[in-house]
Amino acid sequence: MEDVNRMLNSVGKKIFVDHYYEFKDLNISKDLLAKKLLEENPNSKKLSGQLIRISFARKIFANNLQKEALEIILNSNRLDEKTIKKAEEIIEREFN
Repeated sequence: MEDVNRMLNSVGKKIFVDHYYEFKDLNISKDLLAKKLLEENPNSKKLSGQLIRISFARKIFANNLQKEALEIILNSNRLDEKTIKKAEEIIEREFN
């Protein structure tokens, strides 16, 4: 089993939180989501990079590691308040 932290770093913690429900929803095609991520993230350069990001995010869900991933995010001291709050809200909604 790959390390959750490594997978999460491949996705990006903020991206994981911001697009949590899109990553979770397998009805949204990888290509469509990759295009959206590419458009929304000015630091992203290639569609292939977004597809890799989506694969890692969906792997987190497939292995039922999303709660652990969100807890790692909550304990991160490099994220903004808004992202932390959003992660807390997801945990509250999904796991309580």
